[in-house]
Amino acid sequence: MLRLWISALSSAVVLLTQTGATGELGEPLEGCIAALRQDLPRHPEVSTKTFDTHTREVQDLRPLIDNATRAQPEFQLPIWDYLARRADAQRVEQGRELMAREATALRVIGQRHGVDGATTVAVFGVETDYGRVGGTWPVVDATLSRACLNLKSAERKQHFFAALWLLQEGVVRREDFKGSWAGAFGMTQFMPATFVRHMSDGDGASAADIIHSVPDALATTARYLRGLGWSEGLPWGIEVKAPPALGAVSALEGEHGCLGEPTPGGRCRSVAQWAEAGLVRVDGSPLALPPSTNAALMMPAGPQGPAWLVTPNYQAIWRYNRADAYALAIGLLSDALRGGPSQRVAWPTDDPGLSRAEFRELQSLLMRRGHCEMRVDGAEGPRTSAAVRAEEERLGWTPSGRGGGRLLAALRAEAPGDACAVMAAGTSAAPASAASAPASAPSSPS
Repeated sequence: MLRLWISALSSAVVLLTQTGATGELGEPLEGCIAALRQDLPRHPEVSTKTFDTHTREVQDLRPLIDNATRAQPEFQLPIWDYLARRADAQRVEQGRELMAREATALRVIGQRHGVDGATTVAVFGVETDYGRVGGTWPVVDATLSRACLNLKSAERKQHFFAALWLLQEGVVRREDFKGSWAGAFGMTQFMPATFVRHMSDGDGASAADIIHSVPDALATTARYLRGLGWSEGLPWGIEVKAPPALGAVSALEGEHGCLGEPTPGGRCRSVAQWAEAGLVRVDGSPLALPPSTNAALMMPAGPQGPAWLVTPNYQAIWRYNRADAYALAIGLLSDALRGGPSQRVAWPTDDPGLSRAEFRELQSLLMRRGHCEMRVDGAEGPRTSAAVRAEEERLGWTPSGRGGGRLLAALRAEAPGDACAVMAAGTSAAPASAASAPASAPSSPS
């Protein structure tokens, strides 16, 4: 059955439905489900009974997906904010602990797939904080809703039918089959059809289980990265110092790695050509990479910020989530897990990003100033942003809602009293009639 499914996956890449309809947020979901049901002959691995069972009470997640697509942190946050929270000391420490616990599995996975343990663990850390951040949306509902937003997309429909197949064959259990708004699930966040192609057993069980088994999640991730072009033993990139003239050919936002042959004077060159152009490691030493390797110069914040020479392994990471900030986070976290040197050149900003521990401290200081409706959880949310804007206005700054190093330093210097504790004490002394009032609505995310 798995062979039949993989064969169907290959053919479906070029087969589009003839419905001609593109889902709109206002269209009834029933019409889209009917259109997808007409596609069942193209997916003989999924039975009609399976389709009907799992679409009978499906949720319409199209409004959620439409909003979430525009708010992805990889594209919204300043890159120094994104990296500060995803490659912080807490994630490094916990990742090293996990590498020690899973040392045997990681060694076997590395031998089998040619991807080092630090890289696969870094993916695990960035994707779900080592399994602490779980998905909440039924994968069938999410993949169906995404397909309904564009019925011409063979890829989206393939993920939906793959989700049905995984349930039908018992690879996943319905009660466990939850993921992101896009339909990615498991400890290292795989889309269903991608998981079917690359599932790999890492713990010796009969099937790959990326929801409950850490070795399986790491093995599947390693197999996928190898399929994306990962080369064993090649660094993802190195921090470099570039002559000013090379700033004009650095990678811009949205670009990644070398997609074609090296071109003299272009942004994609061999390591030997970059060396001839004057590129050296950030400490001034030679590049020390295979001279014939194709590489691209990346300056995410322009010539005044840090620069990296990135190899095809960076491109493989980028393809996992198709964002430069994401790929750089994986690369830097993997370096830290190996005990490698940290980033040398600072980001060109006077308001650096905060680690999660620093962001929790900022939230605590905001509460001490009387913003009692929020929580200290290290996560951004509307209430934290509102409190940040209020404090920025009080300080006479242009309000942004972004909590960075500048505001943290300012609130540290003020050392305010605990206004929320005072307010709580006053509330506890209120008359019994007030205490018997109806409870407030559940708090919003911080």
